[in-house]
Amino acid sequence: MAGDDRRPRVWHDVHSVQEAPRERQKASGRIAAEEAAARKKIEALRAQRLAKEAAEPPPEPKPAARGKPKATAP
Repeated sequence: MAGDDRRPRVWHDVHSVQEAPRERQKASGRIAAEEAAARKKIEALRAQRLAKEAAEPPPEPKPAARGKPKATAP
């Protein structure tokens, strides 16, 4: 009978198929280029922030807060 075969069916997962070596190289090269661009952008923003902080005068220190005077007992 056709229904007697009770083994699980095999489903082909798209993600389980291995990429060709050349495609993997292309993908890793693209990822490396994106990471390098991100690092370059972060370094530029950091340099810009440091230059801005260096141009500003430092904030004035706040005076120390005085405590409440203690109440004397009558």
